Amino acid sequence: MGADSPFPVPGEQAALRQSPPRPSYAQRIQRARALSGRYPAATEVLHYYTRLAFSQQHIFDSLDKSAARLEVANLWPLQLEPLLPLFPDFARALAEISPAPMRVRASSLARFGAAAQQELLASFWNSSLEDSVATSADRFIALAFLQPYAEWLAQSGFGILSPGQHATCPVCGSEPVCAVLRDQDHGARRSLLCSLCMNEWNFPRLACPACGEHRFESLPVFTPEESPHIRVDACDTCHRYLKTIDMTKDGLAIPIVDELAAVSLDLWAGENGYCKLVPNLAGI
Repeated sequence: MGADSPFPVPGEQAALRQSPPRPSYAQRIQRARALSGRYPAATEVLHYYTRLAFSQQHIFDSLDKSAARLEVANLWPLQLEPLLPLFPDFARALAEISPAPMRVRASSLARFGAAAQQELLASFWNSSLEDSVATSADRFIALAFLQPYAEWLAQSGFGILSPGQHATCPVCGSEPVCAVLRDQDHGARRSLLCSLCMNEWNFPRLACPACGEHRFESLPVFTPEESPHIRVDACDTCHRYLKTIDMTKDGLAIPIVDELAAVSLDLWAGENGYCKLVPNLAGI
C-alpha cells in the first residue's frame, strides 16, 4: 500500500492473520432459524436465506467431492467445467424462492444454453475483482451461485494474497459485507468479512473502510436495544456504512447470518442518509 493511502495502518493491527474457521452451511442454516424467532421483522429474510443456503451447500459439497483440479497459474481462477452443470438446478431453485423480477430472470437463465450462463458468470467474476457495485438481478444471481465456489477456493488456498488497499479482501479483492469484533487480550479486535469468499482479515478499529476517515467525531455508531451485539458503523464523510457483529457480546453469532437479521438497522441507516458498502446475500 502506498504512502498516500487514506487508510491508517496502526502497526500490528493491520497485519494479515489467519482467517477464523468458517461456519459450515449447516451451522449457518441453524443460526438463521434461531434468529428468525428472535427478530420477527427479519423472519422473511432469514427464511429466504435458509433456502438459499441449502442450494449453496449443494454447490460447495459438489466441489469438495469432485476435488476439481484448477489451473494453478491463475491465483484466483474461475473454472467453469465443474460449475456449469450445477447452474440450471440452482437457478430453478432460486426462481422458486425469489420474488419478481428475480424469479423471472432466474427461471430464464435456467433455460439458457451454457454459453449464456458462462458469459454471465465470467462477467461477474471479472468485474467483482474491479470492485463493481452493480446491484442488478444478474449480479445477485451470479454472486449467490459463485459465493460457495469462491469460499471453496479460499479454503483450498487459492487467492491474490496481497493486501493492496486493505479495506478490500486480500484473497479475492472484494468489499466487506460486515465487520466483526472478537476478543483480544483485554479488548476487542476488529476484522472485516468478505462479501464473496468469506475470508476475514484485520482492519483498524477507528477507520471507515470506504474512504479511510479516522476522526472519531465523523464515525457515528448506532446500536439498537433489541440487538446489542449488532450495530451500524457509519461515516459522515462519505456517507457509507456497514454493520458490525460484536462477538464479545454474543459468542454464538455467525456474522454473515446475524448481519442479515438486523434489517431494521439497514432501514435506520437509509433513513439517515447512509448507503451500504455492499449488499448482502438478500440483496439488502
